Amino acid sequence: MLHMVVLKHGPDTCAAAHPEQGEMARHAWDRMNETSKKHQVSIQGAWVDAPAHEFYFLADAPNAHVINNLMIELKFFLWNTVDIHPVVTLEEAMKLSK
Repeated sequence: MLHMVVLKHGPDTCAAAHPEQGEMARHAWDRMNETSKKHQVSIQGAWVDAPAHEFYFLADAPNAHVINNLMIELKFFLWNTVDIHPVVTLEEAMKLSK
């Protein structure tokens, strides 16, 4: 099941501007692949809207709970609000409307 994971923070906790958060972010990103596998999460893509202080991960996972556990283990929640949204492709959504 696909999930869009949205991480939001403010300028006061931005990893680009604050060394402590920057170190945590680099450490988390370096561990993303191995930790994702441990939690049965496959990251399909990652995007950033830097001026908005938002990150987006498209994750394939059996449920939102394992993604939640991944975000906690990587400590992304310490400087971000993490929102997890189940998503389907546009094609899949169009089939639902028939």
